Amino acid sequence: MEIRKSGERKLIEKIWRIFGEKNEDEDVHFLYLGDKYLLLAVDTINERYHFDRSWNPGSIGKFLVDINLSDIAAKNGKPLEMMVSFSFPRELEERWVTKMVSGIKRELKKYNVKFSGGDLKESDRISLTGMVIGEVQKGKEFRRSGARPGDYVYISAKIGRNERAIIDYYRGKSTKPERIIEITPRLDLLGKLGTLKITSCIDNSDGIYKSLGLLSKMSGVMIRIVRDVSENSRNEEEREAIYAMGGDYELIFTSPQKLSDFPLIGKVMKGKGVVDINGKAKIPDGFDHFRSTPRRVKNSSGEKGDYKKWKKLLD
Repeated sequence: MEIRKSGERKLIEKIWRIFGEKNEDEDVHFLYLGDKYLLLAVDTINERYHFDRSWNPGSIGKFLVDINLSDIAAKNGKPLEMMVSFSFPRELEERWVTKMVSGIKRELKKYNVKFSGGDLKESDRISLTGMVIGEVQKGKEFRRSGARPGDYVYISAKIGRNERAIIDYYRGKSTKPERIIEITPRLDLLGKLGTLKITSCIDNSDGIYKSLGLLSKMSGVMIRIVRDVSENSRNEEEREAIYAMGGDYELIFTSPQKLSDFPLIGKVMKGKGVVDINGKAKIPDGFDHFRSTPRRVKNSSGEKGDYKKWKKLLD
């Protein structure tokens, strides 16, 4: 069976079954070291699926750093070092590489993270894999499990900027496609979040629906969405599309405290699954790397992916 038929989640489950190990189901690995955890985060971006070669190389390098740092932020961690595996086609201009690496350097310097080497290989298309090493004090870490009935569900900021950039790009209205990958890992909020009672946390890489679904599954609870936290949704169909897309990397977290500084998404209740604002229990799955929403970007010849899940919206 082709993996696009099984989808990302089922494939992950099969991989863990082969190893006979339990899936942590986190975006990092927690390596226990005495009174703290070492955090290991790995993420990959590929040409034509996450970026086009014609985009600003510095922005692509920055994006690689930021998506890895976001995983560390979602665990309340401090990033320390980063390694990168570079795969390039032979015809790639050296100037493209140096500009992309300069983007990596600037972003690492901003967060005081050390570059610690990596690997360099040949490939048909550009592929970039980053691994960030971080740390967090034991007992201070955020996990996806821990939400309890009665908790509130918050997000670090309203969403829609990156999602709107995706919509504009596929409608042919985008003048700056790099807006799709302009994100900020919310390390800036950890000092404030550290003073609160946070029961679970995840970064919104694959859409609110999928993010809440993971928090629900890991915590054994139901989450009911009660508010629209997207900016300027023109209609219900568009709100649902934005909630399914993701790509803004804001932090979604649960807390028993009533907070006024963060947008409220919903409430944690007894049960299982996610219920939307309109009462729908059957909601989109969110971004799936193999099955539902190929996020292939337009390449230099004009080809682009079909983006089937939101075809009506994008037509």
